[in-house]
Amino acid sequence: MKPAFLKGLKLGNGVLKDALDRDLVRVEALIRDSLRSDQPFIAGLTETVLAPHGKRLRPALVLLAAEQPGASSQAALLAAAVVEMIHTATLLHDDVVDAGLQRRGRPTLNAASGDGAAILMGDFVYSRAITLLVEAELTQVLGLLATTVHRMSVGELMQLDLRNQGLLEQEVYRRVIYEKTARLIEACCATGSILAGAPAASVAAYADFGRNVGMAFQIVDDVLDFEADPHTLGKPVGSDLAEGKQTLPLLLAHAAAGPGERARLEALLAAGAESRQEVVDLVRRLGGPRAALADARRYGEAARAALGRLPAGDIRRALDATVDYVVEREH
Repeated sequence: MKPAFLKGLKLGNGVLKDALDRDLVRVEALIRDSLRSDQPFIAGLTETVLAPHGKRLRPALVLLAAEQPGASSQAALLAAAVVEMIHTATLLHDDVVDAGLQRRGRPTLNAASGDGAAILMGDFVYSRAITLLVEAELTQVLGLLATTVHRMSVGELMQLDLRNQGLLEQEVYRRVIYEKTARLIEACCATGSILAGAPAASVAAYADFGRNVGMAFQIVDDVLDFEADPHTLGKPVGSDLAEGKQTLPLLLAHAAAGPGERARLEALLAAGAESRQEVVDLVRRLGGPRAALADARRYGEAARAALGRLPAGDIRRALDATVDYVVEREH
């Protein structure tokens, strides 16, 4: 079964899509082999972690930036596996911090096996990912991804500190989502380009593309928390509000509100969980999700501008289609 990213990618070139699919199958096998354990308890937890397949956007971006889908080097395949493992580990930890009970339509590991198991499995996956880079002697990529993981932790801690405080400045929100989400997508694109031996200017262009795609991706995620069908989304609408997170649709709705609506929105937020649906309805009525989606599209156009610094061809067309996938997705 094709990953969600490939199924949603509107790309006329079936040859490239099939080549990327073949490489992602190899990446999937690498992940499974790397996390294999002779300890039955760990093996069972690993199966639970790997059962709900994600979009596989991040490994696909590594492979596209390495520019040889279907014939990717072992280093590129390994790096693609590592970034997906890092992403998986962050989700395991996030679900504990957020007390999340459902992800991708399934119970989270912390819901099924407890917070302790989820935290330790996150550590297990993280540490294995870093070990793979050390064993392969991919020193430059190791440095980039180690720095990225550190900055992602900073972003998550910032978000935790800012929960249930007064409404954020939009620039604070943007800094948080850059650190916790866009940095890894930026690093994925830079990693593939580095492994391809590309010149510094191309690595910078790929990184700029990834950063802007990452910003758009997180903003669309935040829009979907207000707008998506919960069955499609795989978790309840308004989950971010329930977790005390302030996202762009909320901030833009507050900025667009008149004095009365603004006071009403602030009162509902102060009331807590029991007013969540009322907050969702008011944010929708004030046009917050629509305005945030327009903002995501602006980041998408910035990503396309970065692509203009790369050679024309199938890879660039696939990355251009990736922008459409990110801003148009429904889950």
